[in-house]
Amino acid sequence: MRSTLLLFLILLPITLKGQFEFRFNTNIPVSENGIQKTRAWEGGLNAAQFQTIDLNDDGTLDLVIYNRISRNIETYLNVNNTYVWHPEYAYQFPADVVHWLILKDYDCDGQKDLFTSTALGIKVYRNTSTNGVLSWEEAEAFLRFDTGTNIQVSPTDIPGIVDVNGDGALDILTYRFGTASSVDYFENTGSCGDLTFTRAERQWGRFEECDCDSFAFGGSPCPTNGIEGAAFGANGQEAVQHAGGKTILPFDADNDGDIDIISSDEFCETLYFLENVGDANNAVMSSVLSYPINNPAAFSIFPSAFLADVDFDGLEDLIISTNVDENIGNQIDLTDNIKVYPNIGSANTPDFDQASIPFLQNEMVDLGENAYPALVDLDNDGDQDLIVGNKGLSTGNSVQANITFFNNEGNRFLPDYNIFDRDFLGFTAANVSHLKPQFADADGDGDQDLFYQATTNGNDTRIFYREAATPSTFEAPIEIFSDNILDDNPFFYDIDDDGDLDLLLGRRLGNLSLFINQGGFNFGNEISDFGGITTDFQGLNLWPHIADLNGDGEDELITINSSGTLSIYDGPIDENFVASNPSQNVLRLNDDTFSTRLGRQNSITSGDLFNTGRPALIIGNGKGGVFVLENFSTGGSASNNIQVAVSPNPTSDRLSVVANVNGVAEIYSVLGQKKFFDINIVSGQTKSLDLGSLSVGVYILRIISNENQSTTKKILVYR
Repeated sequence: MRSTLLLFLILLPITLKGQFEFRFNTNIPVSENGIQKTRAWEGGLNAAQFQTIDLNDDGTLDLVIYNRISRNIETYLNVNNTYVWHPEYAYQFPADVVHWLILKDYDCDGQKDLFTSTALGIKVYRNTSTNGVLSWEEAEAFLRFDTGTNIQVSPTDIPGIVDVNGDGALDILTYRFGTASSVDYFENTGSCGDLTFTRAERQWGRFEECDCDSFAFGGSPCPTNGIEGAAFGANGQEAVQHAGGKTILPFDADNDGDIDIISSDEFCETLYFLENVGDANNAVMSSVLSYPINNPAAFSIFPSAFLADVDFDGLEDLIISTNVDENIGNQIDLTDNIKVYPNIGSANTPDFDQASIPFLQNEMVDLGENAYPALVDLDNDGDQDLIVGNKGLSTGNSVQANITFFNNEGNRFLPDYNIFDRDFLGFTAANVSHLKPQFADADGDGDQDLFYQATTNGNDTRIFYREAATPSTFEAPIEIFSDNILDDNPFFYDIDDDGDLDLLLGRRLGNLSLFINQGGFNFGNEISDFGGITTDFQGLNLWPHIADLNGDGEDELITINSSGTLSIYDGPIDENFVASNPSQNVLRLNDDTFSTRLGRQNSITSGDLFNTGRPALIIGNGKGGVFVLENFSTGGSASNNIQVAVSPNPTSDRLSVVANVNGVAEIYSVLGQKKFFDINIVSGQTKSLDLGSLSVGVYILRIISNENQSTTKKILVYR
C-alpha cells in the first residue's frame, strides 16, 4: 500500500503552474434573521426531478436531482442520513441528459440504469459502475417497439417506467404523443435485461384526460364537437387533447399487486390519483381524486410527483415540484416550489396526507430565477459585500425584480454574509425584471458607481447609470444605452485604455459586441463579433466578464453561455483582442479537472474574497442560486518567487513547512473545503502542522505572502 501511494505521489505534480483552476467553495457562512442557510452555495433548485441511486457503492441510496429549467444535474451523498452535496458525481453522468431523468434497474444487476429524453423518444444508458466509480454505456440510442417505430415521448412529459405486469421486466407508460390524452402501454416482451417492446394497449386503464379535473372512463372518449382531437373539458371550452406536458408516477398505492398512477398536466394546478381497480394484466381506472387525497398539493402550474425516502425512515416519501421548462406567464413562485409529503403510512400502503415540509431549497440562496451577482464594498469596511439581482418574483402574471444585499460581516480573508436587505435600493417599486447590476468607477473618483440593465413591459430593455454619492447610496438613474434586448448581458470595461468605460454586450445568439465610449456614455457604432466570438446556436445568452485571474498583471476574458461551460481567454483585452484557444477544463473535482456543467442562464462576477490576490468567480445561475468558485490558478508574474518545502510528504500526521516569505498558510480538501487557515508563516522558519484530524486523501497547501502572491503544493495524507 505504501509503495502504491508513493508511486501515485511521484506521478502527481507537486506544484501547479501555468493553469486556471477553480473549486467549489461551500464554506462561506450565510445567515438571515439569525438563521444559518446551511446549503447556501449549492445553487438553488427549480423544476427539480428527484431520483435515487447508490453513487459511491456504499450500500445506501443517494440523491440525484435533474433541474429541468437549468438543464443540469446535482448529486447528493447520503452521509449518516443527511444529504451532502457532492457535485463531482454529477460530472460522471452522461452530458446529454435532457428534459427528464429516470433511474431504474432494467438488467437486474442491482445497479440503477438511466433513462432520458431524446428527439426520438427515450434513450437508455446502462450502469457499468465498478469499485465505487460511476460509469455508463449507451444501451439504446432510442427505444423502439416491435413495428420498428420509435417509442415517442413528448419532451414536455415524464413517462412512467415500471414493471406493469409483474414479469420482472420494465415496461413503459406514456401519454400518447401528439393528439390524444390516453396512455400508451408498451409492454416489455423480453425478460429482465431486455429492452424489447410491443404496444400492448393504446388506452391503458381505460381512461382519458379531457381537461383539468375532467376525465372520461370506461373506454368512453372525451366529449367532442366532431373535430378530431378536440374535446370539451369541465369548463365547457374546446381543448386539444394532450395539450401541454404530462407526467406519470406509477406505483402500487394500495398493495393489491397492480399499478396505480399519479398524473399531472402542464396547464393544471393539481396532481391526480387514479386507482387501478382492475389487475396487473387488465388495468381499469374508474375515478380520479386530487392528491394527496385529504391535503391536495396546489401548484399554479404543472406539478410533478416523485418518490424517495428523504427523511431516512425506510419509507418512500412524496416529493412535489413543478415540471415547467420555463416560467411562462410568471405563474410560479420559484423560490418555494419543492414540497415533501412524509409517508406516515407503511411501505405497502403509503399515506401522504400530512402537511408538506420544505426540502433543500429553503436552506439555499435561492432568489427564484436568474441570479445576477456583483461584488462591492458597500459599507466601506475593506471586504467584499455581495448584491444579487434576479429575473423577479412572481406577482400573479408579472414579476418584480429586486436586489438582495448580502452584508459581509466577516473580513477580507474569511467572508461571512448576512442577508441584510431583500430590496436594496427599492427596485421592487420600479416594476422591472431581469435586473443585472455591475459596479465600476465611471468617473475616476475612486467610488464604485452602479450600472444596471433592467427590462420593462416584457422586452423593453435598457441600461442605466447611478453615480455613487457614498459607498452605499447612489444618485438618480440616468439611461445610457438601449440598443439591447432582454437576453443580452452587459459588462463595462475600458477596452481602449482612454480612461472611460466601454460596453461589452454578450448577445442572445452567443456572439459578443463592443461599443466604444466616445465620452459621456456616448457609445459609437457596434463592433459585432468582437474578438471573433460569433453566433453560436449551441451556446446562446453569452455573458462576458474580465478580470486578472492568475495574478500576472494581464486581464483575461471569461465567458459563459447556455451550454454552462466557462471559457477563459488570455489577454491583453484591447481593441485588437482575438479570442482563441480558451481554457475550459478549469473545474477541479477530486483529482480531475472538468469543463463546467452549470446549466443555462448563468452570470459571472469576480472579486478577491479571500485576499489571495486571485479573484474568486461568483456564478449566478438560472435556478436563482449562486456558486462560489474559489481560485487556485497558478502562473502569475515573474515576481512570484515563493519557494516552499514540505516534509514528510506523504505524511500520516505531522507536516513541516518552510517558506521563503512571510504570510499565512491554508489547507484545503480537493473539493475546496477549508480544513486549516490563518496559519502564520515566518520566512525561513519551520512550521510544524498536526494533520492527524484529516482523513486519508489528497489536500492542497496554499502559501499566501504578505504581498498577496501565492503558491500551492499537494499533500498526501495516508495511514
